[in-house]
Amino acid sequence: MKTEKEKMIAGELYFSEDPELVAERKQSRLQMRLINQELDDAIRSQLIKETFGQTAGKVYIEPQLHFDYGYNISVGKNFYANFNCTFLDVCPITIGDNCMIGPNTQLLTALHPLNPVKRNSGLESGKPITLGNNVWLGGGVILLPGVTLGDNVVVAAGSVVTKSFGDNVVVGGNPARIIKNIEIERTEADPLAAQRKKIDGLDQQIAHLLEARMDAVAEIAAIKKQGATQVLDTKREEKVIENIGEAVKNPDYRETIQETFKDVMKHSRMYQAKKIKGVD
Repeated sequence: MKTEKEKMIAGELYFSEDPELVAERKQSRLQMRLINQELDDAIRSQLIKETFGQTAGKVYIEPQLHFDYGYNISVGKNFYANFNCTFLDVCPITIGDNCMIGPNTQLLTALHPLNPVKRNSGLESGKPITLGNNVWLGGGVILLPGVTLGDNVVVAAGSVVTKSFGDNVVVGGNPARIIKNIEIERTEADPLAAQRKKIDGLDQQIAHLLEARMDAVAEIAAIKKQGATQVLDTKREEKVIENIGEAVKNPDYRETIQETFKDVMKHSRMYQAKKIKGVD
């Protein structure tokens, strides 16, 4: 049978006046007082790390910080929250890396029954709130229970967010809606994109060199046509492949590059044959 605390964290109806929860809320208020009265930034950050359920790396929160329990709050790397933020964490509040929260913001997981009889009985519930990476909440933003925001989301100041939004959007208003999409450029931090960009540049150089080579092939075709010379010169091609192999410094690449040049010469022969026959 679940305890009231387990029901609370799971988002089920629970009695908020359960003795265990009452004691934990009392303890959290003592911890809030320590955090908010501490003037040393390093000590305050350490107190926050000891209070929250999970932290990763740098955490900086200006006073006054308010929360229900603290242990249901998880924040990622490089977290910053400005003055007077409230985290009602009856359910988990999970925040990703590199997130910033403006002053007077409220992340509210707590819910009460609509039925007044149930509500007056002390039954409560909640829904978790989740923020992805690189989320920025402007000043005075309110997130209601059950909201999930994707990566790179920006919420305009004063907005009330009543539903979830995916990645890369700016939202604002009451209730919040999508104002614009955020275009995310692929950066050199993406190793595959970086190497493909390098190949694109090299391909441009190779294309220019192949074009110059074809100019020479066209001149050779004209000379062969005048002298009635055969297109295929086996010894010449064998010598070219040998020279290419000697030019390649990395032996792992030698065979592949030689095979590539065999294909280049095959297409050069085909081009010469068309020119000699007068076919365009």
